[in-house]
Amino acid sequence: YFESLSFSDEDRKRADFYRDNARRHGLRDQATDLTSYLASLEMEITFQPFDSVGRARIAQLINKSNQFNLTTRRYSEAEVAEAERASDCFTLQVRLSDTFGDNGMISVIICRARGDAWEIDTWLMSCRVLGRGVEDMVLREILQHARERGIARLIGVYRPTERNGMVRDHYAKLGFSLLDSDPDGTTRWELAAGATAREAPMRVRREGLQLAAE
Repeated sequence: YFESLSFSDEDRKRADFYRDNARRHGLRDQATDLTSYLASLEMEITFQPFDSVGRARIAQLINKSNQFNLTTRRYSEAEVAEAERASDCFTLQVRLSDTFGDNGMISVIICRARGDAWEIDTWLMSCRVLGRGVEDMVLREILQHARERGIARLIGVYRPTERNGMVRDHYAKLGFSLLDSDPDGTTRWELAAGATAREAPMRVRREGLQLAAE
């Protein structure tokens, strides 16, 4: 408690998150296959850019997420606010709800323009939503916005730490190609913006974001 950057509503709801997850696991055990299990959850994923309302929670997740965190870069609330305003940044705060309840904010994305590419500066996700196709839907959303902004490719970076080994193959699993690697284990990956990402059975809601095709 004393190490927490802020005590948010989502911190208070932590016990509810764990209880609802136990119910999800029970449903999964009854399902005959993964696809039917995911469809039965009736998930809704919400994408929106960084804003003042979510800023404290975004900074908290950036500074305490270690396992599913591709670069573990740390940013203060002031730096998060800078990313909100920067014309060369694309940001996402991602929430997920389902038939059992609200999972809260479960992913944070920061992309920075590098010539004709977006470099994925930050990609973190809550481990409690693993196995539900969230990674695929987040990538799908990034690709759609990249194309609309004339971005040709995505560059993904993995910086290894003692705790984030679980995402070492994250970009490979999503279809990125390895560009290069450093002696310290840092790897860089590339994906054309025209690529097609897998979809998961969930409704998509956007707040403060719009796609021309919709």
